Amino acid sequence: MFSCGNQAQTSLPDITADLDQQFSVEISKEGLHKKFNSKAVAFIKALIKLQLSKQSLSQAQILGCHFKAINIKDSSKFLLPSTYNGHYPGFGNFSQSQGVMNIQYEYDILSGNWKTIELTTIKRNDQLDSTLSIDSIAKNELYIRDLGYVTPTYLKAIISKGAYYLNRLPAQAMVYRKKDNRKIDWLRIQQIFRKIGTDALDMEVMVYQKEPISCRMVVERVDDSLYRERIKQAKLSASRHGVGITKEHKARCRYNIFITNIGRDVLLTSKIRQVYYLRWQIELIFKTWKSNIQINKIKKVKKERLECHLLAKLLWTILNWKLLQCCASHLRIRDRSTGISVIKFFKRCIAFSSSLRLVILQRLPIKLWLIQIFLPMIRNTQCEPPANKKTHFQTITSLS
Repeated sequence: MFSCGNQAQTSLPDITADLDQQFSVEISKEGLHKKFNSKAVAFIKALIKLQLSKQSLSQAQILGCHFKAINIKDSSKFLLPSTYNGHYPGFGNFSQSQGVMNIQYEYDILSGNWKTIELTTIKRNDQLDSTLSIDSIAKNELYIRDLGYVTPTYLKAIISKGAYYLNRLPAQAMVYRKKDNRKIDWLRIQQIFRKIGTDALDMEVMVYQKEPISCRMVVERVDDSLYRERIKQAKLSASRHGVGITKEHKARCRYNIFITNIGRDVLLTSKIRQVYYLRWQIELIFKTWKSNIQINKIKKVKKERLECHLLAKLLWTILNWKLLQCCASHLRIRDRSTGISVIKFFKRCIAFSSSLRLVILQRLPIKLWLIQIFLPMIRNTQCEPPANKKTHFQTITSLS
C-alpha cells in the first residue's frame, strides 16, 4: 500500500527491497510474483470493505439538513495495456484495442463517507449499475447522479423507497404538462420566459411516455456563449454519427433542465442548480486520483498484480480520506460553512505518506506526528471559494 507509488515505474525488485528494509522479509521476485493471485485480490477487497464499514457519523442532524445523506455517484475510466483487453475489454467510444478499467464510486457529500467503490469492466456501464444498485437506496437520502444512471426504473425505485433525486433531464425523455397531458413544446418555451419575465420556470410535469413519472421540472435559460458551445458540440456529435440535429434539440440546448421529486418547501427554485452542481465534487476526486495519486499510470503486469496495486491505492486513499474528514470536522467546530479542499489535501498526503507509514508501524510517536504534520495540514488545505461563487460547503450549509 505504501511502497507502490506509480505502478508504471514500480518493479518486483523495488517491492522486494521495500519488504526487506521495512519488515525484514526476504523474498525473491519470483516468490513475490506468485503471491499476486486471486486470494491476494480477495484479501485487499476485504480490507477495503472493512474500512468502508467503519464510517463517521452522519452530519445531517449537525448541519440541520433535511436529507439524511446527499449521495453523489459517477464512474471513472482509464486505459490499460492491450494485454488486458480479454479481462477488461475496451469499447468504441473509448478504445477498441486497449483494455479499459471502470471504477464505480459513490460517496455521501454530507458526512464524507464512501458508499461504494468497485473495479469493474465497461460491461457494467452506468445504466446497468443504476439497476444493480437499487437495493442500496435509503429513505430520506438525496441521490445526485450523471445522466447515464437516470432511467425510469431508477427514478421509480427512488420514489418507492421514500428517497429523493435531482438530475438533469435525459435527452431521450419526452415531457408532458401534468395539468393537461400536453407535450412540452421546447420551441415555444422562450415565449413563456418572455411573457413571465423570469430567469427560471418551475413546472409540474410527467416524464417518459411508456412509463410516465410525475415530477418537478426546473428550466433555466443559459447565456448565449454557452448555447453556442452546446450547438458546436451537438454538431460534432451528429457529424460523427452521420445524423442531423433537430430543431427541438437545438431549442433544448438553450436551457439547463433539471428534474426532481423534492418539494418547493424544501428546495427553492433558485437553489436547484447550486445543489445539482454538488455533483462536480466527484470530478475533483477523480482528478485527484489521476493527477496526484496517478492511479491510471499502468504498465503490463500480471492481472492479479494489477488489481492488487489498484486496490492498494484505493485503500491508501480511504485511510487518508478519513484524515481529511478529521480535518473537516475540526474546521466545522468553528464555522459550519468551511471545509477542506480535496486537491490541496491529497497533495500534502503524498508528501507526508512516508511519515504516516511510520506512525502506522509505530516507529514515530503519533503525538509528534499530529503536532508537526497533521495540524499544519488543517490550516494549509482549507477550501477557498472561486471568484463570485460559493464553495460546496456553503451550498450544503444553505440547505439547513
